[in-house]
Amino acid sequence: MILMMMNNPTMLSYIRREQPVLERLLSSYPRQITDALADTPQHPQHWLILATGSRINAANTARLYMQKTAALQVTVAAADLYLTYEEADPSVDVIIGISLTANDPTMLAAIKKARTNSNAHTIIITDQKDTALTEIADATCDLLTGKENVPYITLSFQAIVLTLMLLAVRSATDRNILTELGANQELDEFSFLIENMNPTVQRANDFYRKFTIDFTNAPQFTSIGANVLAGTLAEMQAKFTEILRVPTHGYSLASFTHGGFMGTHENHCQFYIEINTDPAVMAQLQAVKKYEARLTPHIYTISLTGDQPTVNDDQTLQLEAVTDPYKAPLLAIIPFQVLAWFIAKSRGINLNHPMYEDFQTAINLQ
Repeated sequence: MILMMMNNPTMLSYIRREQPVLERLLSSYPRQITDALADTPQHPQHWLILATGSRINAANTARLYMQKTAALQVTVAAADLYLTYEEADPSVDVIIGISLTANDPTMLAAIKKARTNSNAHTIIITDQKDTALTEIADATCDLLTGKENVPYITLSFQAIVLTLMLLAVRSATDRNILTELGANQELDEFSFLIENMNPTVQRANDFYRKFTIDFTNAPQFTSIGANVLAGTLAEMQAKFTEILRVPTHGYSLASFTHGGFMGTHENHCQFYIEINTDPAVMAQLQAVKKYEARLTPHIYTISLTGDQPTVNDDQTLQLEAVTDPYKAPLLAIIPFQVLAWFIAKSRGINLNHPMYEDFQTAINLQ
């Protein structure tokens, strides 16, 4: 079975590889991460992450954890936007470029621009070895995923998130912001989450089968959660839009309450992500969900709190409780990856043959 998955990979087979690959990344710590940070300044304060597409969502998923853990200022920028419109900031200490292609001229140019006004240490996070990017970098972090040979990344997304978080842990340890004991506690918590990835895949699979008809027929999807889930919500929006080809939005709670709620209709399918965070935020999320349930019956909850759903809600997907809201995204994205795959199959969408295959060629985008 494993050999067959490797020879004929699908989006689902890559999702199922998230646990073993992230276990390898974690077990390789701190060797690769230490090497990547070996020549960074003693007191780095400002890191710039350049990425494109879902890589930006992965970077934003890790950003708040990185800032909290390592006392960093972390800026995430789209490489093309940065190249065209941004000014190179001399305060940047570390530049991180994230790329999954062997030839990425936009990223290459963006990194060169970012380095014009600073002596920033440059790290490339990639699944590709011996490229123009790795040649100009001071260090490289190998995602250990191999090339993901499907159009919609899932495994690489998770590997990027974990790699960025591990860079923050090591940076904090090197600068005595985290003790060795504190760092080991972080690693233990990552290990616990990774151990629960395959069980999360199975629970999401069962959840889909329970509500197959509803998910298959939904004309619109929305996910709503706390700000710390911004990267997760953006990635859900990207995956559902690309794969299911129906209107999809991922809203922070604040964005939904300041206008997103006006798009609700009776056939609208909504997912609420509950995590252990500020009680006032979760209380407001519950109030929004209660109100929206008056407008549409298609209200679903993905819970990582460990609490039983209120009012015997059988439309809740109960996942393993995650105490740290900054780490919760590592599990929170998995149900959306799984649901996107299965809903596409039930809608008759062949993910091995993407729509508009000539689009990039037609617009001269490599």
